[in-house]
Amino acid sequence: MSFDSVTETIAHFIGTFDLTIEKARLRDQYEEFTANRRKAELDELEDPAKIRIKTDLELDPGKYGPLSYRLDTPPATLELPPPSEGPELQTVIALEPPPSSGPPLPEVFTGIAATIIIEQKLEIVTELIGSAVTYTFQKIFLRDNDVVGEGDFRDVDQLIAQAEAAMQVATSMHAFSLPSLMIEDYLSVEYVEELAEQMLAPINVEVEGAVVYQFHGEDAMGVIVNGEHVDEAPEWADLLPAHHQPDEEEEDETPDAMPAEWDREEGAEFADGHTVIAGGNLAINELSATVAWVDAPYIAVGGKSIELTMVSQVAVVSDMDKGTNGGSDSKVVHSSTIEVEGKSAPWLKQGSSDDDAPTFVHVDWITTDLIVANFVKQSIDATDIDHIDAEITATTTLYALGDNELVDVTNILQLGSYYDLIMIEGDMISVDAFIQTHVLMDDDVITGGLPGPIDGSDENLIMNEVSLKKEGEDTHQKMQDSMAEAMALNEDDMAALEDALMNDPMFAGMEQMRVLKIDGSLVQVNVAEQSTVLADQDDVHLNGPHADETEVLAGSNALLNAANVTKAGVDSVVMAQDGSYSDLLLHQASLIDMPTNEEISEMTNEAIAVLMEEAGIPGYDNGIGPNGNDLTPSEMANSSDGLQTMLA
Repeated sequence: MSFDSVTETIAHFIGTFDLTIEKARLRDQYEEFTANRRKAELDELEDPAKIRIKTDLELDPGKYGPLSYRLDTPPATLELPPPSEGPELQTVIALEPPPSSGPPLPEVFTGIAATIIIEQKLEIVTELIGSAVTYTFQKIFLRDNDVVGEGDFRDVDQLIAQAEAAMQVATSMHAFSLPSLMIEDYLSVEYVEELAEQMLAPINVEVEGAVVYQFHGEDAMGVIVNGEHVDEAPEWADLLPAHHQPDEEEEDETPDAMPAEWDREEGAEFADGHTVIAGGNLAINELSATVAWVDAPYIAVGGKSIELTMVSQVAVVSDMDKGTNGGSDSKVVHSSTIEVEGKSAPWLKQGSSDDDAPTFVHVDWITTDLIVANFVKQSIDATDIDHIDAEITATTTLYALGDNELVDVTNILQLGSYYDLIMIEGDMISVDAFIQTHVLMDDDVITGGLPGPIDGSDENLIMNEVSLKKEGEDTHQKMQDSMAEAMALNEDDMAALEDALMNDPMFAGMEQMRVLKIDGSLVQVNVAEQSTVLADQDDVHLNGPHADETEVLAGSNALLNAANVTKAGVDSVVMAQDGSYSDLLLHQASLIDMPTNEEISEMTNEAIAVLMEEAGIPGYDNGIGPNGNDLTPSEMANSSDGLQTMLA
């Protein structure tokens, strides 16, 4: 009889279940049977845990018996090790019995103590230094000209041409031209003397509205900020606009379990409100150098000793804002720190009454010129001309069109050797030159947005900073006849040179002398040129229901040219047969176009206007300020550029 489908399925299931149960029962029975069989096999063994092996093997001890625990008696005559390869040294070995002091020794101990005395002539081995020359060229070129929407915007090419013309004006305002980057020029005393003459008669171009400060010689020493001596130099970090200041709130180091893209609370991108950032750029040229190549407490020069320090700082700024949200402000800071700190040679005996001559003299001889030079050129050429015409209708809006960071950094560390005496047959020349230039064009046209920025919240910072610190003071005196005679000796008369130096009363009290003899000239040069040109001329036109609530950041640019050089050395007595000369020039110049009150909406600089007209730039009107009629926002605001824009 056949079953229906349901009954057949149930019967099939019951059969399968019976087979599974039976299989499990058989497995249990097999395992029990196997365990009983193994137990029966183990019961026949005395101790199943032990395995005993019986063997009749007997090992042959051989001819060597077991070692005793007594130490063997050393031989009566000690055999010295074979001499090592190298210089022969006079060696004395004295044998002594074991010391009687200390804890008692076992009776089985027999020891030998040896005292080794090595007599060797003291010898200084030095690595002869050579010249050190570095060339560093760094350049940043940026074009970040964003366009959002359609509107009556100013011509970008014309705005860039205005910045280039302003750079020409800034270059003409320097007190001297850029010193040569060719080392051969500094080996010529005539070229260095031309630099000295140029420092005495610096270039002074008459530019209307420019403020110029100049200091010569000792007047340029110390800390000078914008033409005034101050106690401390300003700190870059303290002057930064609020937009670049770090957040005061301490960061929570607890890791967030959520993905970063889900965080819509702490990030500025998702802050409530409406913001348009068309400025906020950061541009830095920075040089840090420490030079400690050669120096000595005594320096003898067969020719001339010339030391020149030249600093020229220039800034040209146009911050002529136009529109309904007020305007930004600009702060220009020229900071110069030039200091000389005394540092006596630590290895000399201060106030020693010992008049004994040096026991020996070691001379490093350089048969050519010794040059230590660093040439650094850093430049930033950037435009952040943003044009936006947008309707603000969202609940939260952020247009990030600026916020560029441009940084050039150079670090130089030069470490050489100190000597007791440096003898220079030629000239000793030292030149330090720093040329810093800033050009900022921040002429913005803004309609819409908040009535005006909070005081200082949209301020530009333009800073030139030079710090030149010299460790070790130089005093000049006439060369004595004994030193002049020693200077005339050549390398073939080494014995005579050593004898002359050891018998010179100037070096009495020294135990030893290290001397650097240079047949040529000693040239030490540091030249740094730093320039920054930033065109941040923005057109911002906002409309819509939230336009009046939108914060517009069109300024807040921070520009820095910083050169920090430390020349490490010791106090030196310089004796130059042909005389010594030193000079210092500090030049600080600023040309700033900004409105001085609310009634002034635009200012014109005559010098830049003349250059613009001579260049034949089309459409130029009223100098470097914004030109053209007031712009009307377009009804259509379409994004035509891939920008950092977020609307929520």
